[in-house]
Amino acid sequence: MRGGLLIVVALAGAGCWSTTTVGSVPEDRAQRWFAEHGSSDLNIETIDRAPDQTAVIVQASSPTEISFRTRNATVVPIDRVRRVTVVRHGLGALEGGALGTAIGAGVGALYGMSRGLSQYERSSDCTIVCNNSDAAKWGALMYGVFGLVSGTLFGAVIGHHDVLELR
Repeated sequence: MRGGLLIVVALAGAGCWSTTTVGSVPEDRAQRWFAEHGSSDLNIETIDRAPDQTAVIVQASSPTEISFRTRNATVVPIDRVRRVTVVRHGLGALEGGALGTAIGAGVGALYGMSRGLSQYERSSDCTIVCNNSDAAKWGALMYGVFGLVSGTLFGAVIGHHDVLELR
């Protein structure tokens, strides 16, 4: 099951996908980002490197007059914010599942092509895996399913990060 360990390590390393947008509040990019993600629970990082404040709500009186209100009613003005992040776990699960399936199928096919065949598999009485090509197909199927399941779980936990870097 060495291939399974390789799949898990690859997914853990590649699991944190993100989309980063860089801009300032008056720019159209940042305003579009706020319009798309403003109703989500946001995490903010301030310029004084305070820890992320989770579950932040956007308060906008105009497109350029934006502030953030935390659950404990603390108001953070936009000029103190350096980074705003939204984590979407559903999209992360889809991305992780796709990545896990691809990695698993590739590792399984390589393993099946390179492994040694048993006496029975080389005999004329063989039924399922009779050569390395068959072993590669079965390996791709088995490891692909394992990658799909583990990738979906990793992706759901880690999530897809949409980040707005304010300058």
